[in-house]
Amino acid sequence: RKLAGRALMKEILTLVQLQQQGETTVASIGGFDFEYSGERFGKDGYRYAIMLMRTGADYEIELPVTTSPLGAIARLEHALAGFEDEQERYRQRLEDAERRLTSYRSREGGEFGFSGELAEKRRQLAEVEKSLALDVEGQAQRKAVYPVSLRPT
Repeated sequence: RKLAGRALMKEILTLVQLQQQGETTVASIGGFDFEYSGERFGKDGYRYAIMLMRTGADYEIELPVTTSPLGAIARLEHALAGFEDEQERYRQRLEDAERRLTSYRSREGGEFGFSGELAEKRRQLAEVEKSLALDVEGQAQRKAVYPVSLRPT
């Protein structure tokens, strides 16, 4: 671990000293790449970041050049360990969704608990719409029959 950390920090320090711009893969652990990204800004400014590259989201790891070799490896391991926790949370969410789906499927084809009330509300809505249509129709007929000055109010 110490040798791997030393090699990683040596690579990062070299890239910082050269003020390397752009992205460069500096390590690969467990199938995940760690990418160095450096950029110049302003007259003399330079900043860099180490990113754990993954599908869907990248995760920045703070690795100042003063980080010890073992500290660097510990930070990388910590970032990877977070995946296990995240994976467990997603598994739990999947299990919950599957339970809800099973519950929904058991109700499929069954009668809606408020179907009688729904039918009554639809009937009332149809009556209101019919009444509104008659009111609009009546107003249009009055406008056509009476001249403007003789219209009843």
